[in-house]
Amino acid sequence: MKHKADAEAKVLPLELVEKILVWLPVKSLIRSRCVSKQWLSLISDSRFAILHYDTADAAPTNKNTRLLYLSSEVPEARCVDLEASIRGDYALQLPLSCRQFSLSILGSCRGFILLRIHVNGAPLLLWNPVTGSHRSVPYPIIDPVPSWVGFFGSSNKLWGGLGYDESCDDYLVVVGWGNDQEWEPHWEYFSVRTNSWEEIECGHLPPHLVTIDCALFCNGVLYWLAVKYMKVNVVIAFDLAGKHLSMVSFPTSGGSRLLKLFAGCLGISYLNFTEDQKIEIWVMKELSWTRLNVVLPYAYGIHPLCFTKGELVGTKNNELVKVSDKGVSVESLRISCHDNDSKMVMFTESLLSLPDEFGGTGKEQGK
Repeated sequence: MKHKADAEAKVLPLELVEKILVWLPVKSLIRSRCVSKQWLSLISDSRFAILHYDTADAAPTNKNTRLLYLSSEVPEARCVDLEASIRGDYALQLPLSCRQFSLSILGSCRGFILLRIHVNGAPLLLWNPVTGSHRSVPYPIIDPVPSWVGFFGSSNKLWGGLGYDESCDDYLVVVGWGNDQEWEPHWEYFSVRTNSWEEIECGHLPPHLVTIDCALFCNGVLYWLAVKYMKVNVVIAFDLAGKHLSMVSFPTSGGSRLLKLFAGCLGISYLNFTEDQKIEIWVMKELSWTRLNVVLPYAYGIHPLCFTKGELVGTKNNELVKVSDKGVSVESLRISCHDNDSKMVMFTESLLSLPDEFGGTGKEQGK
């Protein structure tokens, strides 16, 4: 049987096979590795992983986009294919080092999830849910006992994000922290390629600033929804190539805001608490804001996540819901996820690996 498969695999030139395989979803590729030694070698090649990711990312609709959430009932992560029925969620195996602990999500980028383990002394964790590969990232050493790392009932706050610097083929982990007494946040970034931390200049930012949402990575920039002193909302941006922080103004005034990605663009959904309570969605394209032609009554109680096949996907209490552009419910899924800001993230499935500190490919595997 094996010889037959090898013979059939040789019917098509490998170059043509590659052009076909780059369009397959990740799960199909993983199964296809069993077809032949040639296919196994091709699909396992880091060059193919990059080509596959770039092909999907450039498509009008990225069919490898998934929603991942951390269950609050059992220590597991669950995944939802938003292009299919949202009721078909399935479990993912967390790395062994963090399965028994409370976790939160700080961001995602190119198929990797940045996890925070809520245990004193535990590092941050970079994890590819598809391949199971992961890598720990130690916190920066600020003083002999960095009390802010613990954050158990204290006034210390910690936030972060994950992005990719295409100019030097490097992943950056960005963290910031402060406390309720001083409120002068400190920021640093970690280079996965050099395995080192660097401080980020943030003196030009206003004091009393803390992020209140999971970071979003879009077009070389990390974004956080943040709140200043006196409860004024702003967007903080970190340019990975330039290594600098800035603030982005909102398109209009409004009520409560949620920061999300819509069709590959930074998006703001406004929950306008006016007489006709509406949800308005704006996206940033080429540094200017544009309002989408989607306005839903907030009476539905939906917090938007993304669009798929003309339908809006969002959360409502402890449910994941799909609604039409008229606000008609299409389907729903009850999820055990109480804190959506830090327990839920959109990510793109990929076969990519992380570079190690020596410039190679990270191979640490989850067990």
